[in-house]
Amino acid sequence: MKKLSLRSGLLATTTICGAALSTMAGGALVATVATMLPAVAQAQDYTSGALVGTVTDSTGKPVSGATVTLTSVGQGQARTLTTATDGTFHASGLPAGEYNVAVSANGYTDYSDTVSVVISQEVRYSFALQQVGVDVQTVVVKGKRLRQDFTKTTTGLTVDLETLTSQQPIARNLTAVTLLAPTVTKGNPGFGNVASFGGGSVAENAYYIDGLNITNPDTYVGSASVPFDFYKTIEVKTGGYSAEFGRATGGVVNATTKSGTNQFTFAVHGNYQPADLREEQKDTYANRGEFSEAQANSLGIEAGGPIIKDHLFAYGLYQVNDLYTKTAAYRAGTYTTVKNKDPFLGLKLDGYITPTQHFAFTYFDTTNEDISSINGFTDKLTEATTVGGVTRNPGQSVIFPASAGQAGADFALNPTNHAMKIGDALPGSINELGGKSWVFNYNGKVTDWFTVSAAIGDMKDRNNVLPEDITAYYVIDTQSGTNVLSKGQPSGSYTTDATERKFYRLDSDFRFDLWGRHHVRAGYDHEENSMTKLTRLTGAEPVRYDYTTSPDEDNPEVLLHVIYENLGGNVSAENSAFYIQDLWDVTSNLNLQIGLRSDDFKQNNLSGEEYLSLTGNVAPRLGFSYDPTGEGKWKIFGSFGANFIPPAMNLGYRGKDLYFEEYFSAPAGGWVIDPTTGLPSSIGTPFVWADTGFNAACPVSTIQNAPALGSAAAGVEACNIHGNGEQEGATSKTSLDLKATQEDEYILGTTYRVNDLWTLGLTYTHRELKRVSEDLDFNDAIISYLDDLGLDSSAYAGAASYYVWNVGDHDVTINLKQPVAGLASQTITLTADQLGHYHEPTREYDAVVFDFKRAFDGKWGVQGSYTWSRSYGNYEGTVKSDVGNGVQTDAGATIAYDSPGFEDYGTGLLGNDRTHQFKIWGSYAITPDFIVGANIQIESPLHFSCLGVHPTDPYAGSYGPYSHFCNGEPSPLGKGNKSDWTKNVDVAFRYTVPEGLALGGKLVLRADIFNLFDIHSIVTRRVTYETTGPGVRSFPYGQPTAYNTPRYVRLGFDLNY
Repeated sequence: MKKLSLRSGLLATTTICGAALSTMAGGALVATVATMLPAVAQAQDYTSGALVGTVTDSTGKPVSGATVTLTSVGQGQARTLTTATDGTFHASGLPAGEYNVAVSANGYTDYSDTVSVVISQEVRYSFALQQVGVDVQTVVVKGKRLRQDFTKTTTGLTVDLETLTSQQPIARNLTAVTLLAPTVTKGNPGFGNVASFGGGSVAENAYYIDGLNITNPDTYVGSASVPFDFYKTIEVKTGGYSAEFGRATGGVVNATTKSGTNQFTFAVHGNYQPADLREEQKDTYANRGEFSEAQANSLGIEAGGPIIKDHLFAYGLYQVNDLYTKTAAYRAGTYTTVKNKDPFLGLKLDGYITPTQHFAFTYFDTTNEDISSINGFTDKLTEATTVGGVTRNPGQSVIFPASAGQAGADFALNPTNHAMKIGDALPGSINELGGKSWVFNYNGKVTDWFTVSAAIGDMKDRNNVLPEDITAYYVIDTQSGTNVLSKGQPSGSYTTDATERKFYRLDSDFRFDLWGRHHVRAGYDHEENSMTKLTRLTGAEPVRYDYTTSPDEDNPEVLLHVIYENLGGNVSAENSAFYIQDLWDVTSNLNLQIGLRSDDFKQNNLSGEEYLSLTGNVAPRLGFSYDPTGEGKWKIFGSFGANFIPPAMNLGYRGKDLYFEEYFSAPAGGWVIDPTTGLPSSIGTPFVWADTGFNAACPVSTIQNAPALGSAAAGVEACNIHGNGEQEGATSKTSLDLKATQEDEYILGTTYRVNDLWTLGLTYTHRELKRVSEDLDFNDAIISYLDDLGLDSSAYAGAASYYVWNVGDHDVTINLKQPVAGLASQTITLTADQLGHYHEPTREYDAVVFDFKRAFDGKWGVQGSYTWSRSYGNYEGTVKSDVGNGVQTDAGATIAYDSPGFEDYGTGLLGNDRTHQFKIWGSYAITPDFIVGANIQIESPLHFSCLGVHPTDPYAGSYGPYSHFCNGEPSPLGKGNKSDWTKNVDVAFRYTVPEGLALGGKLVLRADIFNLFDIHSIVTRRVTYETTGPGVRSFPYGQPTAYNTPRYVRLGFDLNY
């Protein structure tokens, strides 16, 4: 029987989870009689890949001495290889992209084809050559097809952005791409546009671009922003990643940027997303959707080409933007317009010293500013209205006061008897964002069996939130609600946050044969992080003024509450890791991956002293892949890995706080208040209220520098001190036996290639949190310890003593922050009894994923997945999505364990649990020039909690409504309201304009409709049942705080020359 040839290869975009996007080959090709069977393994670096092949004859016998020439389609560099005695060859350190492969051998027909190399993966092919003189047939094949990937164990997705945008509707941001992968879901909108991977919090992921870590080092929430058109490929690793990748207990997003080629190119990309083609948003508890708008327009110009043909190439992108949003916050009484028109610049220079010595330099500047203009906004009744027994007349606000046992009652979300109005201009603000970053990569072949690679880079980012005037004081009146008196200052504080990450790494690859074929990769990477973060109250001095009722019920006079707060400074950190990984082909059907990674995490405080050292975090990374039949159709794979995440740098930002408060009585004649600034003409004497701690000596007296005001001199005992500006000891920030947060992961899966177009997959994932590092106030436990010894504990009375420790029901050893006389050692061990018997943190994630792919063959293609999952436990992660009615981004320092009372009934479905996820996307070519695409994502509801004031734990109750009690009754985690099912149907239309009308180039017109059916799914709700105490219900409980984005249209074009 004659063997037919079959032209085959990898898609330009390859998935890892049996799902992929494909590209058209551009026409029919006639292949000689040969077959290629590719497989993908995970043993290359962040920016390059490798190609390993085997040349055989038609009977499967190895062909030794065959010549294999591998030529980059874009950059022209060629490598010539010779097959070994077993018919194998390999080429490593290849920049991702397409390569022409030519195979020749004496006595055999020459063979040539095109293959794709994928970042951080090793692509494997088998070439079967036909002997000369044998009668053959030829077969015509269109397009490219993904063959079974036999050896990988990583789950996730890899896409080529040009292919993706040419066929699918996709929002122009990194998160939109990650959401295509199974087990990835969007996080709470309070965190911004970020995603949760495999049940983890949104602060447990790592993000890389050309090998540069761009993860936010402050909180680990999100990454530096990079414009969409600068990306070439985006690889989403959801699990099972090799030892080279770490510092994440969620997922890894690894992207590469575009490069120049031997062909001069010039392109213009336009995107027009007008507010007029966006449907109205629904009202929420805080905002009026009728007055909300959003527009996102951009024009990008990119160019690339050879500086020296075949050797040196350049690419550049310059993008101008016109972005704005408008938000009507009726409760806050503001109408805010945020505009951003700053451009983006990206450059890349890469080249070849020799055909096997490649380098690349990438630079991008994302410096930009969000400029906010603020107006007043009123929402008033137009007819008399009664709510909860309280009647309000026309002209009064729709916000009702507390009444009839309801705290903070609101009128209906969509009243008909009201009128809204945008008022006069108020002081605005500026949010300074972005920074300048660069990375240099080198990859070189030393011998046929040894390759080295290296990288060095610097990432800068900032997030400075500045009011229009930082010197004006913020003055409020809180006797009934909160009334801002300072007309020129709507902001109470501001934050500056500048971060930088410098890194270098060195990697090496060894190949040898020993009881099978081995590819060993080992390396070391080191990064130095720094952050300058300041939080300061507005004003010439960092002071806030608040007219309030006396805390002494026996003397209910109006006092001036003065708060002095100046926090932060510069902190630094070092993260380093060594890894080694062996990709071992035991037989042609069995591949083992044996890896080990060791991470070290260190941080320094505001005084430059090392306060945290978490070393020796050893993580095994083990995997296997097995082909039961040897036919290349069916694969069984599995993996086990331990993952560690470094503490975010915000931990070191606190610890040198200057933060205290005091009260003043009115002067003779009462308060005389300036109608513009809200400041009093003078103040009276300090109000000392010893029962609540307002009896400490004031640390400084700079408050007296405020205009026309006096203050208690330093030393006057009238202050409540939260921080005196002194650096806490470096040895008393953490427990002495602290270890890094760890999660273990197990994966077992199978994929089956039905034919050249269809692939099916089934994967089970189990993740289990093994250890957590979080902060806790040990103050009560220390007092209990000292009292048990009969020692003086007054130094800790009314104070706070926060330590970072491994939470659990066990003893812990610490160094005391304040020395205590009579102790033989200031190092003490607190028992579980003294600590309050904290529960062990738990988070277990189980998921079953069924995925499928029908490769695009020039006419149509479709792929997608169904995921059943469950995320259950008592610890969401390093950040929290259910702190009151908002989120908490203090990674590793949340309120989760500030009191044992917060643990009561705190076990259940976690904040990122989505039981069901359906994802399907594909495209259909109506004609060769007209393609229609769709992207459908459906997710089951989130389960929210019902939070209130703890009825029996006074310390937990003092925090407010953060405990799992409603109306004084237990309400376990996740047993409150739910969100809606989230349903998104997006469609895309692509039309390639005829050549004669395309302005001399190739012109593609684009139209995308997002949320086609304008489904307004509720995404989040208010979760606080009460605000002031058990039984005092908050009227807005359960009301929506965010909806799915309404339907909008994006028009665009791509003009390429």
